[in-house]
Amino acid sequence: MNRFITIAWGKSGIDGERSVAATGKFVTRAREWLGGHGHAMPWVWVQETGDVFGQHCHLLLHIDHSMKELFGPMPLRWVKAILPSRYVAKTLDTQTLPAARSAASNPLVYEAQLLGKLHYMMKTAPASLEEPLGMAGRGHKPWGQSCPVYGKRAAVWQNWKQWREGGALIA
Repeated sequence: MNRFITIAWGKSGIDGERSVAATGKFVTRAREWLGGHGHAMPWVWVQETGDVFGQHCHLLLHIDHSMKELFGPMPLRWVKAILPSRYVAKTLDTQTLPAARSAASNPLVYEAQLLGKLHYMMKTAPASLEEPLGMAGRGHKPWGQSCPVYGKRAAVWQNWKQWREGGALIA
């Protein structure tokens, strides 16, 4: 996973009842676009509601390094196409995980960045799970927070095993 994206659907007019569908549309567009270029896109997302962003999602994706430049402008294009009205500034925030490029030569730095993002995404998980899952001390937000979410709170790509084993999966 090398890309962290936050989409503040609520800032641009998508309410809680429609945000899960909007996130699904975003993932579908990204997955189909990358698939059309011969690459699978592992992903995981969570939905949240907050005072600043309203209804929003956080996504972790894997974007093949060869697609980095072409992929760059696409998330904004997809978000604008999904919104019911005009785009509001800062609805989309996309970040690369800098250590992902050197994960093979410096795995501990990459692991720290990746687990920090996952820890943040899991802040609504029960606080009692943080220690057993080995996530204690991985982030700055405590677990056990709560927020209302309509529909699915989290989802994950289901073809991990085949992808990790080097299968030629484009789905």
